[in-house]
Amino acid sequence: MSYTVLARRYRSTTFENIVGQEPISKTLRNAIDSERTAHAYLFSGTRGVGKTSMARIFARELNRSDSLTEEEAIGNAILRGEDLDVIEIDGASNRGVQEARDLIASAGLAPSRCTYRIYIIDEVHMLTTPAFNALLKTMEEPPSHVKFILCTTEPHKVPATIQSRCQRFDFRAIPSAKIAEHLSFVLKEEGVKADNSVIAEVARLGNGSMRDSLSILDRLLAGGSKTINADEMEELLGLPSQTAVSSLCSAIATNDMQKAFEASDCLIASGVALDRCLEVLSSSLRHGLIARVCGEHSPLLELSDESRKEATVLGNQLDEATITHMIALCDATGREVRRGGSGRALFDATIARLCMTGQLAEAGAVLSGNNLATTTSTKKKRINTLSTSQEAPKKQTATIEAIKPVASEKVTNSIPEVQVTPSITTTKITVEQALKAIAETPGLKRIAKYLQIVQLEINTISFAINNEGRESTNYILAQEQKIAEVLSTLANRKVTVSISASKAEQHASRSAVSLEVVEDNELVKVARGLFDGTVVQVTNVNKGNS
Repeated sequence: MSYTVLARRYRSTTFENIVGQEPISKTLRNAIDSERTAHAYLFSGTRGVGKTSMARIFARELNRSDSLTEEEAIGNAILRGEDLDVIEIDGASNRGVQEARDLIASAGLAPSRCTYRIYIIDEVHMLTTPAFNALLKTMEEPPSHVKFILCTTEPHKVPATIQSRCQRFDFRAIPSAKIAEHLSFVLKEEGVKADNSVIAEVARLGNGSMRDSLSILDRLLAGGSKTINADEMEELLGLPSQTAVSSLCSAIATNDMQKAFEASDCLIASGVALDRCLEVLSSSLRHGLIARVCGEHSPLLELSDESRKEATVLGNQLDEATITHMIALCDATGREVRRGGSGRALFDATIARLCMTGQLAEAGAVLSGNNLATTTSTKKKRINTLSTSQEAPKKQTATIEAIKPVASEKVTNSIPEVQVTPSITTTKITVEQALKAIAETPGLKRIAKYLQIVQLEINTISFAINNEGRESTNYILAQEQKIAEVLSTLANRKVTVSISASKAEQHASRSAVSLEVVEDNELVKVARGLFDGTVVQVTNVNKGNS
């Protein structure tokens, strides 16, 4: 006798048995009871979540009748997909317009025994556009004895014109806890014992699909063992050793680089790919993050009790920001490795960086001045210094100038005096030093001879532009900030510079007036026309020297 896989043997046969889709089951049951069933339905969702099983159960319930002498046999035939009145069509194999025309032609035939002639089209998104167009009219107004149930894993590929003619139900991924509960039932029926960690891991590997989880369980049962433990599961499925993964996470959390390298090498030696190692590591770090933020008993942690405790320990060793950074680093390195990067070298470098994350964070905090421990230590030192000063105050003298007390003598005596030590020694500059510094600075050499100092104070120097520099007034004024920087460096303090151009401006004003008068001169106009020139400057000529 041939073997029937678990996914088929333990397929749901009633609305109540479909795991994880209770709202849909309830709605369809109520629609039948109230006789408000539609002529077309669209069941969408990922693989293995119960779409086809729900379609068969729904079809059986629609065709139940007390008048049927073979009701049970007909119902079983519908669940097996072998009944004459419930036709299952594979959309991938019957996707052309001719198949759609054959379906339309057969829809006119009355059911042989049941109330309805029901068409279940699986993977309906595989139909061609002409096939969909051919079905439009029939799906909108089918014969009263015809109903359509369309199933698809990619609803976005189903034309909107088809979807608008259907009642749509979206099947959600099944929670791992419910999958684990069903797997426990199956194992009990099969007479096999398995550790809770094995059941939880198989449910997680199913990724929300009951069929995938049952297929994985089938692989484990094929080993022939009546008791399945974690080590046997890892060996049969080729999974990374959970012990090695836990050891790696612990080494990273404690910054033990040697232990981390040894644990990662153990994973690689067992045949696990580099990107898969990083994927498993990031998953374990994610569990630690969830345990730290949401608690050990959070439903977000789809783990066994032992694994929950390990995740909690990891979460207590690392803070949220560190774990988040580690997960991002694993993901980025995994992508690089898959692209064909440096392989093992890049992987080992990532493990080293993960171990050094805490040290790098502390170094960054020190550089940014945000190191909490340093700040706290500094505050304590300041408090101790103040206490000592209050017990035995020592009078200090400022190196710049005497500091006059602001408060009264009585108040001054109650507060210890503070030593004032300037970090930079200031220098008093002379006129010659200022002009020399300007003359020796690139970009300012040629304008030094055009400047004269009219006022020299400690922090302020005022210049005036002499007559020789009146033609370069704009350029000299633009260098004011640069001159201030040069003199500030020379004096070891901030020096403000102001440049006065009053004499040059007066000269320019006089020239401007003269220019307007000259431009109206007839001779000048003729000269400009002959030479295609422009008057740029007017110079007064002493007639006595002409």
